[in-house]
Amino acid sequence: MTINDAISIVDEMKPNMMSRELKLKYLTECEQLIHSEILMKHEHPAEQDARPKYTVESNPETELLAPDPYGEVYVHYIITQIDRQNQEDGRYNIDRAHFENAWDTLSDWWTREHMPIQTVREFSI
Repeated sequence: MTINDAISIVDEMKPNMMSRELKLKYLTECEQLIHSEILMKHEHPAEQDARPKYTVESNPETELLAPDPYGEVYVHYIITQIDRQNQEDGRYNIDRAHFENAWDTLSDWWTREHMPIQTVREFSI
């Protein structure tokens, strides 16, 4: 999924007045959560060490960390932020549950496909 794909799907699923810049902020938040909570806890190429940050100048065709079909995590995250801003508490709770389900699915898949980083403990005798 690309930046443009995620934002286009959000706009189609939940028509809104939120600026593209704010959607990119929330997309960055979600991507940084995935980066720190999932990716950095597993073996990964060194070029993925940098935390992603998206702005209006970012290439809209940039591939996001979560591959399809797990990219729905971005869509649900942005939708929950729209609900929160619109003070739609009922919708927020429902959409938050969808986000958490997508998050768990992504996390489970990532853990199955990527070796967790092993920590070695040293003992003194």
